[in-house]
Amino acid sequence: MTDRKKLVKKLDKIFSEYIRARDKYKCITCGATKETHIIQCGHLFSRQCHSTRWDESNAHAQCAGCNYRHEFDFEQFRRAWIDRHSAAEYDKLYAKFSGHTKFTNSELEAMIGYYQKKIQEIK
Repeated sequence: MTDRKKLVKKLDKIFSEYIRARDKYKCITCGATKETHIIQCGHLFSRQCHSTRWDESNAHAQCAGCNYRHEFDFEQFRRAWIDRHSAAEYDKLYAKFSGHTKFTNSELEAMIGYYQKKIQEIK
């Protein structure tokens, strides 16, 4: 595994931990909590696009079932997201998702440090 892939994997793990903690391990879609369900970091727009992969507004805690269902039924998560944010913010995030961003290894390392600090602030 390359250094870059290791950084992406580490950032994904830390970002996921932060999002779930930020949302108090409660699914944005159905309201399930960690006491009854496996809670994951769900992305409104695909993780394949780095421009929004680590964007906090693109990610919310989701139970495993809702996160899986999102793959073939986008609408439920989209509606919950718009209820929490707004249609205008959705349009902005979609425009960001449609763009292309390439992070350097230094930027990835900086984001890792940033989210490690944010996790400590929550605890």
